[in-house]
Amino acid sequence: MALTAERLRNDDRFSGENVTQFLLFLPFGLCLFVFRTILALFLWVASIILPNKSTVRQMLSTLACWTFGVYVKVKGTRDPRCSVLVANYVSCLDSLAASHVLGTISLRKWKVPPFFASTLGIRNAAQFVRKQHFGECPSKPVLLQPEGGPTNGRGLLKFTDWPFPVGSRVQPVAITVERPFTSVTVHGAGAGAGAEAGAGFPWRDALWFLAAPLTVYTLRLLPAVAAPPDALPAEVANVIAQHLQIEATDILASQLSLAPARAPAAPRREPRDLTRRAQQVKEVLPRVPLQDILRDLAITRSVDVTITNFLEGVTPYTPEPEPAPVAGPSQPKYVTPAPQAVFPKSAKERQLSFQERKAQMIAEARQRYIAKHGMQILNC
Repeated sequence: MALTAERLRNDDRFSGENVTQFLLFLPFGLCLFVFRTILALFLWVASIILPNKSTVRQMLSTLACWTFGVYVKVKGTRDPRCSVLVANYVSCLDSLAASHVLGTISLRKWKVPPFFASTLGIRNAAQFVRKQHFGECPSKPVLLQPEGGPTNGRGLLKFTDWPFPVGSRVQPVAITVERPFTSVTVHGAGAGAGAEAGAGFPWRDALWFLAAPLTVYTLRLLPAVAAPPDALPAEVANVIAQHLQIEATDILASQLSLAPARAPAAPRREPRDLTRRAQQVKEVLPRVPLQDILRDLAITRSVDVTITNFLEGVTPYTPEPEPAPVAGPSQPKYVTPAPQAVFPKSAKERQLSFQERKAQMIAEARQRYIAKHGMQILNC
């Protein structure tokens, strides 16, 4: 079955029995959250007062990994001839994992504080001059994630071609993430794929890193790929998809962010008891619409009170058309007063109105009973 945008989303933070397991872990998770928040404050102060040197940046990167509970494993070797690394998009902290072990710079459109961007190895894509970077720092590679947004790992989004004018030879990197209890990325308001398009950092996903026991990143450095610039995006995508054993799709990140979060909910069914009561009211007041009866019963939960509400005009309704009379034996005629459209003001008028409607109700019920049993009543 072909993958769709809906199947590449994570709409729930928990799945299966993870909710129960996380609740058992929650007391320890809260302590962990407080401890890591204190570490984040140290990280913020240190990034402001310490000089911008390679050893300092490495120390801050290590402190950031401790803060977010990130552990990184690297498999394979980096090709020194490639100054561009291309990876799949898994989470908002992919750049931190790659920067910590590979010393890369990640291009993002996120609007984040400068100290935070520097710690995560992020540089604004709009302010990044590729030629100047490659001339000054040829040993510091650039990490590109051309998908443009994270997925749940079931498939690979279509690679855009904007990162590839930098050259015709790049090294693919396959990223996988493991975490107990919760999903790493959830597509929703302020998180997930929409964060990239909206140029805002997905803080909601990042905060869950602080409470999670551990998040393990595995970066697999694959052999370098050389191809003409126009064929390079598809070639790199196929290499990464084959290693991860997933499908390389033609779905764009914009389609993923616009995909409906859930299937349309099935029409709500009224409880059997409520439907039974509604039928009882309908038998007494056949011209009252069934939807109005159900709506009033949902509030009153009483057949008598609902009938009284309609008779006294407390609950307004639009009467249904009266059914055409059926030809049959002559039936006695009863004079039934028409219901009043305006609720009377005085108690005397309301009592009179109630008695008239009660007489009408009894007369109509008697007529239906006679017609139902085929009784013939002689007129006196």
